[in-house]
Amino acid sequence: MKPQPEVIVCVGTGGVGKTTVSAAIGVAAALKGRKTLVLTIDPAKRLAQSMGLKSLKGIPTQIPLPNPDSAVVPGRLDAMILETKTTFNNLIRRYSKSPQKAEAILNNSYYQYVSGELAGSEDYMAMEKLYEIKNEYDYDLIVVDTPPARHAINFLTAPNRLIQLISSGVLKWLVRPSMNISLLGLNILGRAPQRVVRLLKNYVGLEIVEELAAFFSEFEELYAGFRARAKDVQSLLSSKKVHFYMVTVPTHDAIEEALYFYSIMKGFDITFAGFIINKVHSVFYDSDALRAEVASLVHGLGSDDDLRKAAEETLSMDRLALRDARLIDYLKARVRLSRIEYRSIHLMMDRELTSIDALVELSKTLEGI
Repeated sequence: MKPQPEVIVCVGTGGVGKTTVSAAIGVAAALKGRKTLVLTIDPAKRLAQSMGLKSLKGIPTQIPLPNPDSAVVPGRLDAMILETKTTFNNLIRRYSKSPQKAEAILNNSYYQYVSGELAGSEDYMAMEKLYEIKNEYDYDLIVVDTPPARHAINFLTAPNRLIQLISSGVLKWLVRPSMNISLLGLNILGRAPQRVVRLLKNYVGLEIVEELAAFFSEFEELYAGFRARAKDVQSLLSSKKVHFYMVTVPTHDAIEEALYFYSIMKGFDITFAGFIINKVHSVFYDSDALRAEVASLVHGLGSDDDLRKAAEETLSMDRLALRDARLIDYLKARVRLSRIEYRSIHLMMDRELTSIDALVELSKTLEGI
């Protein structure tokens, strides 16, 4: 029997239906009796709409499931959205030496700005929230819906980047306690060794060096806690119980982008489980002979004939389906790994995927992931 993952991370470029797929995977697992959480870190916040809700909160919210059609007793489906600032605040409280020290940092006006606006903080906090949920809740499965692929790569590298940044000593060079905070102006970079500048550019980008310098000067004592947590998060991502799926659609550009990001992800110590190809057209005719027969019928009908219009439409959709099949075969040929799973989700052209009932229908394609 295929081992069941405890975490599924869905990655992919924008516009491929990743949020809907994540929700459908959660529905499929819940209907099979698993206690499931769908966590989105997508700032577009579309997960709530996919589940028929107006909004999601930063805490798990139960999603009512329809009555099952089988003897399987459904589990539970929860959903939530990442609240970066709240997660950051919780980290401060966790690693401060005292509640008073934590409150002093939390009430600092600069911290209040940085915790919500600091570039890259969402990547760190997403990892923190996933780790927190995995260790403090009793979910059988957590499904993570990530931002578009480029940000998803940041999602993967966030723990290691944080470890490297703290371990390098660069931040401590900038924020050692004896340094007068007034020195942390724009001209500090002009006096910094080139080695330090290069490190900063590689790790976080020069445009946020000032924010990082001031930010870490307020809680240097938290370094050890952040570093230990980042290592724990990295271990979680490397676990065989965490499976990554690339969501894509059957267009040439999307498949090439999926292959590109797959080539990057192969360099990480993670379990890449497979590709989910969304919005695939269904084949209308099961043989070339039948297609030729319908095409011949079309040519024999008048241009205003309703039967001709219907037949032409089916032939057009069928050509799209054959194109989709060729692109999927191309994807498989490029990857060439038998252990990787491929799931095709066919277009549901008769309804909008904005209700739990529609997600239930869609989830049937994703059972067993």
